[in-house]
Amino acid sequence: MSSFRALPFRPRRQPDPDGVPLRVRSCRDLCEWTRTPVERRGEPLFACRGCGSQWVPSEHWTPRDSNGAVPPEVLEIVAAEP
Repeated sequence: MSSFRALPFRPRRQPDPDGVPLRVRSCRDLCEWTRTPVERRGEPLFACRGCGSQWVPSEHWTPRDSNGAVPPEVLEIVAAEP
């Protein structure tokens, strides 16, 4: 019987967050956008807790919560753009 110690150790490769496309899914009336601790191409990454979509400020759309409001952190970023 072989042991796991006989297998070579290869660390798992994490996907490069800058190379993976953003997730954009249909809203299911559960949207709640929050800022994540991750940055993507130097921009803050936001994610929806309801549908799993992702957003960065360079996208050409603005995320909204299920009540139709733009989250305050997103408003600050959008308002600061020239």
